[in-house]
Amino acid sequence: MRIEQLHYLVEVSKNKSISITAEQIHVSQQNISVAIRNLEKELGVELLERSYKGVSLTKDGEEFVEKAQEILTKIEELRSQFMSKAAPKKVLKGNLRINVVPYMTLPDILVSFYKLHPEVNVILKEHSPQIIMQNVAQGLCDIGIIFKTDEDPKFSELLWNLGLNYGNILDDKIFVCAGKKSPLKHKRVITLRELFQQRIIVSEDLYGWILDILKRYEDPSNLQIQKSNSMQIYKKLIIEGLAVGFVTGIGLEKELIFNKGEIIPIAIEKHNNITIGVVYSSSNSQTEISKEFIQYLKETIQEDYRILN
Repeated sequence: MRIEQLHYLVEVSKNKSISITAEQIHVSQQNISVAIRNLEKELGVELLERSYKGVSLTKDGEEFVEKAQEILTKIEELRSQFMSKAAPKKVLKGNLRINVVPYMTLPDILVSFYKLHPEVNVILKEHSPQIIMQNVAQGLCDIGIIFKTDEDPKFSELLWNLGLNYGNILDDKIFVCAGKKSPLKHKRVITLRELFQQRIIVSEDLYGWILDILKRYEDPSNLQIQKSNSMQIYKKLIIEGLAVGFVTGIGLEKELIFNKGEIIPIAIEKHNNITIGVVYSSSNSQTEISKEFIQYLKETIQEDYRILN
C-alpha cells in the first residue's frame, strides 16, 4: 500500500469520477485506475462501484476512505510542521511539460511535487526515448525522462547533435517478464539466445527502442515481436504465457501483480543494466520550474524506490 493510492481514492471519492480526478491532479486515468485496482487486490475487497454513470464508494470503500483521509491529514500536518522550519522557498508558477517513457511510474513524485508547488501545472505525456529527445530539442517539452542501456554507442553523439544535456538519476535494471503459464516460469536468468526464441510483446512507443537494442545481437527478421498500446492486453498475454515482455526495477516495485506471482521477473544474462535519466536543453532556456523539478527528482527518486538486484 502506497500513499498515492490513498490520495487517488480519496480524490476519486470526492469527484465521483476518475477522469475528473485525473485532470485535477495531473495523473493519467490509467495510472489512477491501476493504482486503485491494485489496492483492491491487496486488500481483497472492492472499494469502488463502477458503472457507465461514474464511480461511487462501496460500504468497505466508505470505511477505508474515512481512515485514509485521517492518514493523509496526519502526513500533511507532519510535512507542514517540519517544512515550516526550513528556509522559505521561492513561489513557482507556470507550466511544466514533461515527457516520460511508457511504464515509467512517477505519480507519487508528481503528487508530492505538486503539493510543494501547487501553482505549477504539470503536463505529462508518454513517448519513446527518441521522440522525447526530439521534443526537448524542439522546445515541445521542458524535460524528458528516459532510460538507456550502457551499450548504446550513439547516445552521446545524439545528445551533442540535438544540443541536449543528460543527467543520470538512477541506475536500474531491466527484466524479462513471463507468466506463470510460461515454460520460462522457473527460470531466474535468461540468455539472449533463449529470449530470441520467445514471442516478445512491447509497448508501441517503446518498439523502436527495444528493436534497436535487440538487433545488435540478432537479425530482426528472426524475432517474433508484437506491439501493443494497451496495458491490459500486454499483461494478459504475458500472464497467459503467450508472450514475454520487459519491466524495469521501478516497475517491479510498483506493480502488485509481480508480488502476487502472476508475472515472474527474469534477469537477462550480462545485459541487465539500464540507466534512468533526465534530458534537457543545453541552452540557458531552462525555466526555474524545470530546474527545481530536476533537482527534486534527483533527491527523491532513490529514496522512494527500491531497486531489485
